Amino acid sequence: MSSSARSFPAAARIIGGAGLITALIFAGCTREPPDVREARNAAHDYLRAVSRRDVKEIGERSTCLASTTSFTGGRVLRVEPPRGIRMAALDSLVRVSIYTQRSADSTWARASEADADSLFRRARLLSYRTSVYRNAARAVPVSAPGAVVGRDTLLETRIIRVRIRYAGPLVGPRPVDKEEILRMLRVPGGKWIVFSMFLVADDPAPEMI
Repeated sequence: MSSSARSFPAAARIIGGAGLITALIFAGCTREPPDVREARNAAHDYLRAVSRRDVKEIGERSTCLASTTSFTGGRVLRVEPPRGIRMAALDSLVRVSIYTQRSADSTWARASEADADSLFRRARLLSYRTSVYRNAARAVPVSAPGAVVGRDTLLETRIIRVRIRYAGPLVGPRPVDKEEILRMLRVPGGKWIVFSMFLVADDPAPEMI
C-alpha cells in the first residue's frame, strides 16, 4: 500500500475531528438563552454606534452621555442576570438621590481642609449615582415611545461587562483596553436602552438597578 493511501484515513480522522469541535463550539453558542442574546446584541449595537460616532443612533439607544473621543470599539464580556424594579420605586430612587446629593454638596462646601478630599469623593459618587437614576427614568419613554407605564409596571434592567478600546493621539502610541460596566433598561415589550457606562473603578453601584 502506498504512503498516500495509508495517510488518507488519518487525514479523514483529523478533518472529522475538526468538524466535530466546530459543531460543539457552535452548539455551545446557540445554548445562550434568547433574552441573554438579545441583551448582548443591544449592547453590541450601542458600542458600534459610539465607535462610529453616530449621534442619531446613540440617541436612540441611550440616555447617558458617552465620550467618543479616542473610542475605537468594544466587545461584550458578560451579561449579568436580569433585575426587576417597579416604576414607582425608580421614581423614589430619583427623588431620594437628588436630596442626598444636595446634602452631600452642602456638607462638602462647608468642609474643613482635613475633610475636604473625602467629602468631595463622596459628593462626586452621589452625583454619579443621581445621574444614573435620572438616566434610568429617562430611558423608560425611549424604550417604548407612547407606551403607558404605570407605577406598578415592572421594568427590567441588565448589567453588561464590556471591554472598550481607546486609541489615538490622546491615548499614546499603543491602544489601551479598559473594562467598563454598562447598564441597560427596558419596559415590557420595549427595546433595551443604555442608561449608564462607567469604568469599573468609577461605577457608583446604584441600588436595585
